[in-house]
Amino acid sequence: MDELEQGKSEYETGRWSKAYSLFQKALEGRNDSAREVAEVRLLMARCLAQMGEPEKAESELKDVRDKLSPKDEKLVKQFELIWREVEDTRKLDKAELARRKAEAQAEKN
Repeated sequence: MDELEQGKSEYETGRWSKAYSLFQKALEGRNDSAREVAEVRLLMARCLAQMGEPEKAESELKDVRDKLSPKDEKLVKQFELIWREVEDTRKLDKAELARRKAEAQAEKN
């Protein structure tokens, strides 16, 4: 199983930090289509939001937004869903954000 598939497996089980790291590695040196890269980066943004990092998630989303084709309705809808999730994450109190960050850090170890 390659890093992308491993990342998706970790993502599906809610192990956000591990999934994010695997997605990063999966993108290194790959020659995938712009659509495939955008799809992985959307998953990375969701991981970041779940890890209590809404600013980083927003940055990831902004980079992807310009690369999305309006014709690809599925990815555009996924983008909009994750954007709302990032906005909701911003509304969490500091204690919840700290808890998510600590949980993500513990997952790395």
